[in-house]
Amino acid sequence: MTAQGPGFDTVQAGLRCPSCGGQRGFDPESQSLKCADCGALSAIVIDTARDGQREMAYDPGAPEDEPPEIDHAHRCDACGGEVVFVGRAVSENCPYCDGPVVLFGGHAHYAPSGLIPFGLPRAAAEAKIAPWLRGLWAAPGDLAQVVAEGHMAAIYAPFWTFDASKAVDYRAQKRVGSGKRARWRDVSGRVSMVFDDAVVGASDHVTPAIRDGIIHGFNRAWLKPYQPEYLAGFAADLHGMRVSDGLRKMMRDVEIQVEQRIRADARGRLRNIDWSAEVSGVRFRRVLLPLWILHYRYADRPYRIVVSGIDGRCFGERPFATSRLMGLAAMVGGLLLCLGMALGAGLAPT
Repeated sequence: MTAQGPGFDTVQAGLRCPSCGGQRGFDPESQSLKCADCGALSAIVIDTARDGQREMAYDPGAPEDEPPEIDHAHRCDACGGEVVFVGRAVSENCPYCDGPVVLFGGHAHYAPSGLIPFGLPRAAAEAKIAPWLRGLWAAPGDLAQVVAEGHMAAIYAPFWTFDASKAVDYRAQKRVGSGKRARWRDVSGRVSMVFDDAVVGASDHVTPAIRDGIIHGFNRAWLKPYQPEYLAGFAADLHGMRVSDGLRKMMRDVEIQVEQRIRADARGRLRNIDWSAEVSGVRFRRVLLPLWILHYRYADRPYRIVVSGIDGRCFGERPFATSRLMGLAAMVGGLLLCLGMALGAGLAPT
């Protein structure tokens, strides 16, 4: 299964091995194209006219009509995810949920400006999972065995990076005084915030856990210009959101940071915080970042373990062993009982 779109035939022809005519795919270990048949390696010729680190200015008054990168994708029957395959498809299942995917004529997908290629081969990604499993508390004893039988998928997931300045006007009530003299007083102020390369998920399938897990490995210096060769042999979820959609997501993502900044500015205990913001100087990139996702089922319930294809950071979902949780609860209860008895004995009259 492969996706079709503008320039598809040219891309596919370029992935043929010049030595044997076999299909080539991107090899994370050598950072080059590798033939699946003869193993020959070919360097990827980077288009020097393109800059993967280049940011674009956002004009909220300008139309957001851009030429689509591809207009056919595979849609998952289970979760609705949309992915494309360049070159030979390595799976007929959705990388996000492991459900079946079917070819359909989808909405326009916007071209990313850059990507960070997979830096971890599959074997290295699988090796990162074992220590993560060992670090889990109250895990079922057979969890490692079940995970070892899971299905590993790879995908380039879509993200935004935003630079922006944000002027925040706030109003709140601040507690002043203490004891019986304490009261709440109205306060207001303005704080300024600057965001540099704020990473925002550009798909509903990029959960906060996935975003937070991969953000630690993001370095704009590692961005390469977007070229289909890097996607060869992998699935990719291209951008379907407009810039304004991404900017709204960024605003929601930084709400906690804004409140923290307001509390630091007001220097006190606050309640009923209300604020409005004016965002300016917005610059953005559309980028693709690599993820390994392992799907497994435990007690007939699906779980995912995600490994960053950049730095191998591992995070995911896991079941708990009921017996171990009950044992832990009994131990904590026993400790509290002993503590209570000790305190009671110490307070008893002599």
